[in-house]
Amino acid sequence: MKFTLYQKRMSNLSLQRNVLVAACCGLFVITFLLTVFLFFKHEKTIVSPPELKQSYWVEGNRFSPSYLEEMAVYFTHLLLDVTELNIIPQGEILLRYILPDSYGGFKSKILADEKRLKKEQLSLHFVPGDIELSPNTLTAEISGDLMSYVGSQKVSQIRESYRIVFTQRLGRLFLKSFEMIKSEKENAHETNP
Repeated sequence: MKFTLYQKRMSNLSLQRNVLVAACCGLFVITFLLTVFLFFKHEKTIVSPPELKQSYWVEGNRFSPSYLEEMAVYFTHLLLDVTELNIIPQGEILLRYILPDSYGGFKSKILADEKRLKKEQLSLHFVPGDIELSPNTLTAEISGDLMSYVGSQKVSQIRESYRIVFTQRLGRLFLKSFEMIKSEKENAHETNP
């Protein structure tokens, strides 16, 4: 009788051992696969800062469309919402995000714009309207109204469109180019900003 009880317990223990060994092997395989997949996965960071309108994410060399949109609006603000007093400080902020190959061109454009704003005593204000994004090519087209002021008097309002080309290096977004692609003059007595 004791021998039969002993055999039942041994078969139960051996069954439990086999189930636990199988579970351990399964967990080992899963852990190994997760480790292998981790080498091919880029970290995805979700950011929601208080000064921006929407949250965005950056994953390796990919950027969310909302991030591209926010950066396009921000760079447009730095370049087109300017006076003779703030163009250099805003330009210095912008130059931190410029692709090294394009740095000289942007720096000379900022200095030329400063001279023109001082000479004509202008201040510019850009109100963005439509934004079209191409996340695959890291390109944004932003259109809106560019208003020119002398003192507090508005002297012109022009509907303009700009193409902003970004590039990435090591998961960081850089501004490669910023160019006007279309301008529609809406005011007959305008100054060319």
